[in-house]
Amino acid sequence: MAWEQLLSIYRDAADELRAERTRAPEACPQDGEPLREGPDGGGLFCPFDGWRPDGLPVQS
Repeated sequence: MAWEQLLSIYRDAADELRAERTRAPEACPQDGEPLREGPDGGGLFCPFDGWRPDGLPVQS
């Protein structure tokens, strides 16, 4: 494998990682529970532990 091929693989992986970081999360990173719409209309939250992508608490 040439260095150019290895560098290309690295760049492709970095591009995929950047794209993944800009996507909205679908599950809680702490417990893997699917995120649901908050009762306060404030966006997604984890029903198990209350985690939110924006860091704000859920208000019922």
